[in-house]
Amino acid sequence: MRKLILCAIMILCLASMTGCAKEEYILKTENISTNTLLVKNNGAVQAATVEEFDKDYYNLNELEEFVMKEINSYNQASGGENVIMDSLERKDNKAIMILSYTGMQHYSEFNHVMAAYFNGGVKEISISMPQTLISAKEGSNHNTMEVIQNEKYKVLAVYEPFDVVVDGAIQFISDNAVLVEKDKVQSANEGMTVIVFKP
Repeated sequence: MRKLILCAIMILCLASMTGCAKEEYILKTENISTNTLLVKNNGAVQAATVEEFDKDYYNLNELEEFVMKEINSYNQASGGENVIMDSLERKDNKAIMILSYTGMQHYSEFNHVMAAYFNGGVKEISISMPQTLISAKEGSNHNTMEVIQNEKYKVLAVYEPFDVVVDGAIQFISDNAVLVEKDKVQSANEGMTVIVFKP
């Protein structure tokens, strides 16, 4: 009888551990104060933009209508719901908008900017990477091509100033990035910022 009770307790403990899996990363307007990019393990991207919205004649509804028109047009052309508006709010004389994208390609195309997100282990890449990356743990330089051959890693390249949050632990960054937390980097104002992370 005691073994049966112990087995039941163990099963309940295991069930509670699996039930308490890591909470999904989601950007919310109440937590946003600057332009932020969230990159998820499954390739999806969320982007929050913060713009001054301090004139009396600025109209949030008109802005929403304009953005939704652009989104609907893009989705129709791309053949699916690849861009979604998550939220648009006015806070402290700023407009905070959060959009979700099914992948970095759609983020790049919709916003007409350069960006890349790919799995480690890729033999050929179409962008010119820096020769070395800096270890987030040690601060030492490592050969970029050797780093990105690790299939356990995901590689992100952005060309805009963002707070970049990744769904994992940052392993390497380019020398123009600032490591803020283990999952957060400030990208450079100009040029390409490279972030390598482990999900």
